[in-house]
Amino acid sequence: MMNSSTTACQPDLEQFITFPFETDADYQQGLESILAGGVLDSTLDEGAKQEILLKTRVFYFNRTAGTSITIEEAREAERSRSSDATTAQSTESSLSSEDFVTSPDNPVLSFAELKELIESGNMAQIPNNKVIPDRLNDAAPSASTVTPRKKPWESDV
Repeated sequence: MMNSSTTACQPDLEQFITFPFETDADYQQGLESILAGGVLDSTLDEGAKQEILLKTRVFYFNRTAGTSITIEEAREAERSRSSDATTAQSTESSLSSEDFVTSPDNPVLSFAELKELIESGNMAQIPNNKVIPDRLNDAAPSASTVTPRKKPWESDV
């Protein structure tokens, strides 16, 4: 059952759910600076990472839209949205890995197809997928070909 404060925030929550965070340049720039600081390091579990990202979305939305939705309200709204999406997705036919075989005519995969390939472990079927080794370069560094810059007292003037 919803309380009166949640009912009063319903339009704000609907705006929050449909807000285009993925394409908002200011949000993406702020998120990049947060991620550059190492906030989402590899020691955090996926739930903690999602919680941090939710907090950034709520903070940004409240600042730009002039609202005051809480983290709990946003979390509940996103849960209900994801459960609605899961219900809608389960009514569609499920995709098999044979549906994702790329051809020269169609080398681009949709997000759902890419997600299915990753979850099923069929990484070889992902186009342009490169294996990057988890180690440093063993080759010797190259020799510098640029002459060093002159000091101020070494100028030809």
